[in-house]
Amino acid sequence: MSDATSNFVNLLSSIDIFANLDKVTRKDIAKYFKIDRIMKGEKIIESGKTADRFFIILNGNVELKTSDLMGHTKRKIELTDGSVIGEVGLLTNTPYTSDAIALENTVVFYLERNEFKALIQKHKSFANTMTHLMSQRMAHEGGINKVGRYTLTEKIGEGNMATVFEGYDPMLDRHVALKMLKYDLSHDEDFLSRFEQEAKVIAQLNHPNIVNVYETVNEYSTSFIVMERLRGKDLGQILEETGPLSISDTRKILYQVVCALEYAHAQGEKGIIHRDIKPANIFIDDQGQVKLTDFGVAKPPMDVVTTVLGTPKYLAPEIIKGEPFDGRADIYSVGIMAFTMLSGMPPFTAKTLNELLSLQVYGDPPDIKQYRPEIDKDLKNFIDSALIKNPDERISDWEAIKALLQPEANRELKPTDSDEIAFVTRLPNGSYEKTARIINKLKALLDEEEIEHHIKVLK
Repeated sequence: MSDATSNFVNLLSSIDIFANLDKVTRKDIAKYFKIDRIMKGEKIIESGKTADRFFIILNGNVELKTSDLMGHTKRKIELTDGSVIGEVGLLTNTPYTSDAIALENTVVFYLERNEFKALIQKHKSFANTMTHLMSQRMAHEGGINKVGRYTLTEKIGEGNMATVFEGYDPMLDRHVALKMLKYDLSHDEDFLSRFEQEAKVIAQLNHPNIVNVYETVNEYSTSFIVMERLRGKDLGQILEETGPLSISDTRKILYQVVCALEYAHAQGEKGIIHRDIKPANIFIDDQGQVKLTDFGVAKPPMDVVTTVLGTPKYLAPEIIKGEPFDGRADIYSVGIMAFTMLSGMPPFTAKTLNELLSLQVYGDPPDIKQYRPEIDKDLKNFIDSALIKNPDERISDWEAIKALLQPEANRELKPTDSDEIAFVTRLPNGSYEKTARIINKLKALLDEEEIEHHIKVLK
């Protein structure tokens, strides 16, 4: 390794976009860079020209000048050793937006487009760094503020697959959310296909408990899904802040989730399976309405599954084992989520991924009554029957599931077992005393016959 190259490797560790990479990765990246000498007064990059390289100043002094549409200088920045030039243009496959002129004889290292793409595909950590850099430049004053017709306003979230921004749609005068695929995935054909599939899948769905998707936009060397802007929190955040939920709130949320899944599973020839049901993908708006989000791994059933997708703590055994699966896999995940909502933790936890997956396939879940002794038998019945390992024995009838999860206000007047009878009486104004005598006689008769009963006056 030459002295210049050795100095460059050391220099990479002091530059923000390379500082968090491990030493082996930095050394490998350094091998792809080439060296050049720029004479005083020469342009290193020129505004408006297609970005085909990005540069790192090894030694010298460079002026970065940005002009407005009239040709007037908007901004001048002086750059010295270790500064990076042109990386956003190369990253986004867009023209340079500034002129960079050497103020003295300057030595630079540069990386060409093909090598850049190869490094993103080769090193996930480098791709993640580029995504972080891009996120800093988007929805930021002086940065990238437009995607398609949408004006970006702020970054609002980040997940394993994507970064999410808020945007404004001037055509329809509404705020939206734009999900940007991360760069390590946008250069991976398999993940790119799944990401684009998410938009196609959700766009087919029209249900009050499923997030609305409007369109996809391909820009800046990646893809964006444009969807409705939700206001509120996801269930994961709520559980972190409040701990286990009440029985009543658990029912309200679960009922809306299963209504959304019942609808999704009935769409298309084989139905749409979410396959990543977990608290982080259950959004609850300010009015308490549930929105099922992130169909990033959703797809129609497959005959053979060769990879484990989704979140291990919530995955059904048949997916983990690589067996054919259907909508019953989502029901298992809802059972795991129900247990988590009531206990504050999933039924299976482990120190290693292999141990966790083994528990999901073979382990017996603990009794939810250990954590919530007051749980009613219907909700417990749902959890127990949803967590059955064999999908052929797992509860799968949606009417039965909805009956078990019916919110409290709708359950008061409905029998929940075959040997139960519900009595309803309406009390006209001023007639309580007369009705009370009838209720008391009924209660005395039930006591005499030793029939278990519960009487509740509804106001």
